[in-house]
Amino acid sequence: MAGNDGVSLQAAVRTGTGKGDARRMRRTGRIPAVVYGDRSAPVACSVDAKELSTVLHEHGRNSLLSLVVGNGDEQSEDTAIVKELQRHPVDGHLLHADFYRISLTQKIVVEVRIESEGIPAGVRTEGGILEQLLHQLEVSCLPAEIPESISFDVTNLDIGDSVHVSDLSVTGDVEIVTDGDRSVFVVVPPSISQVEEEEEEVLEEDEEMQEPEVIERGKRDEEEEEE
Repeated sequence: MAGNDGVSLQAAVRTGTGKGDARRMRRTGRIPAVVYGDRSAPVACSVDAKELSTVLHEHGRNSLLSLVVGNGDEQSEDTAIVKELQRHPVDGHLLHADFYRISLTQKIVVEVRIESEGIPAGVRTEGGILEQLLHQLEVSCLPAEIPESISFDVTNLDIGDSVHVSDLSVTGDVEIVTDGDRSVFVVVPPSISQVEEEEEEVLEEDEEMQEPEVIERGKRDEEEEEE
């Protein structure tokens, strides 16, 4: 479950606007951000990109933050979560962040990652491929009960078997919001290219095994002719 373990993040109120100001900000190691929600007016701000990256890496996307917003003596502190992140399409660096103020006593809807456990039978014995079609789903719960992830044991899946959102289970007072008919996992037969590669490898191994015999036979023929 997500928790607020003293994870604090400082945000400075922005005075400039526009793309030019955002570019200048990013050159200093900060990124533009906005804080909104909980019936309060949105606040344009900026955060240190490395500090935010460290928080995301160590505590996860859905961790509860003590977000301190302000400049100088004029500061306010809110409990918030990361609502949205924008990253550079090439290098993945953070470009912008949205923070959402929350109340610990009111349910919120957040995205939680889906993970597989085990290796499907169809992969182990038939060379199938496990495809994950959905990597995140939405759940509704109190902020302190946000699951870190939702796992499903795929060990018994054969080729052709599939798993839907309705097959997933969660504990506690957590409700899955995503449509139950959506597919999450499916085990498919090995691709044609994989089969062809395997056949080529077998042929190459056969040729390598036959070559020494041909060479040896040629040597014996030459020796017989010299005699």
